[in-house]
Amino acid sequence: MDGWLGGLHVHRMERGQVPVADLLCTRCGLHRRATGHRQVADFLASNPIEQHQDVCPAREDHP
Repeated sequence: MDGWLGGLHVHRMERGQVPVADLLCTRCGLHRRATGHRQVADFLASNPIEQHQDVCPAREDHP
């Protein structure tokens, strides 16, 4: 599969690898990445999708 799909993706979770979490908003093009065990855990705990939905500049109901 080529290309990016929007949303939250966590990969490289196999033993001995450094986990990576990516958030891609397909409406505005925002991309955020967290790498490392602690950073990925903190990133996921912060609920990045909901946080971004509140401030996404591409929202139709955004002032």
